Amino acid sequence: CAQACAGLRVPFEALRVDARPAPGESPEAAARRARYAALAPRLAPGEILATAHHADDQAETVLLALLRGSGPRGLAGIAPGRPLGAGRLLRPLLGLRRDVLAAAARAWSLQWVEDPANRSVRHPRNRLRAEVLPLLETIAPGAVTALARSARLQADAAQAVAALAELDLARCGDGEQLSRRRLRALDSERRRAVLRLWLERRGLPLPGAARLFEAERQLVTASASRAPCVRWPGGELRVYGDAVHAAAGSPPDAPAGGARWLPPHAVRLATGRLWAEPDVGAGLRRGGGELEVGFRRGGERCRPAGRRHGQTLKRLLQEYRVAPWMRAGLPLLWRDGELVAVADLWVCAGHEAGPGEPGWRIRWHPGDGAG
Repeated sequence: CAQACAGLRVPFEALRVDARPAPGESPEAAARRARYAALAPRLAPGEILATAHHADDQAETVLLALLRGSGPRGLAGIAPGRPLGAGRLLRPLLGLRRDVLAAAARAWSLQWVEDPANRSVRHPRNRLRAEVLPLLETIAPGAVTALARSARLQADAAQAVAALAELDLARCGDGEQLSRRRLRALDSERRRAVLRLWLERRGLPLPGAARLFEAERQLVTASASRAPCVRWPGGELRVYGDAVHAAAGSPPDAPAGGARWLPPHAVRLATGRLWAEPDVGAGLRRGGGELEVGFRRGGERCRPAGRRHGQTLKRLLQEYRVAPWMRAGLPLLWRDGELVAVADLWVCAGHEAGPGEPGWRIRWHPGDGAG
């Protein structure tokens, strides 16, 4: 590559990536993930990354997806284009057969390096390439072209399903949670499409087909009092009342110790990220220096601003419909030994910013503290 670019006077840069697969991830998927993660930040607005995928690659991908039992999205194969970083990824050769490209390369006296791994039939894709696709072409001439055509049709079907899922998701949730009641109004296929889209939007890995079916069944049929929970590597779904919650995994236990915090700077905790935004006449009254951030130990009380009577924190969290598994990780803000605010839920009476007074509007993002 370096020699070819030097001959053409084209700028060249070699990038090294860590392509080790995660548990349960195929080496091919790990390499693809690492490759695009390295290339995406280098695309400026309006720039295009073109890759050399061709029709035989598409046929192999469709067959692999079919053998995995994939649905329309998987059977759509390799997309002809998609956003990547600030630019776009395009595959302009996707409609051309490998032998056509090889003949053109030989006619133009091009030189290339063949990856030795391409000849190893230990990999399912290579075996399909070396043994199955040639056999299919003898049984049904034009099989590769037909598979590529099927991929385009499946892509159309997947796009139609996605458009319907967008509408259903808008009816079933607000981004943070879904309504079981509204999910029940949909048929099973549409419920699963909503769950897939919602999990993707929240940046969570998708469960396999069996776990997705199980999640959809439990979310609809299980009693909320049973607090159903469906887990898979990297994610989980839980129910509290009518609400469906999604998370990256079981919430970590709240640490016993606290931290010192000076708003508005963000502070990362074991259970999420805490920061503040300036406001006037609202939020926590400014002043007093650092706050102490702690977690529930039992027996805490607070009177939310605007209320006449105080209550135990336990009763307030129930009233505010905070899911039970999230309560232990909520940050409590203390000043001079007095509870002044609970996460971004409320400010305790006597500590709120009055009219015209500068205040801090508390922001809290539960998670692993990295976002």
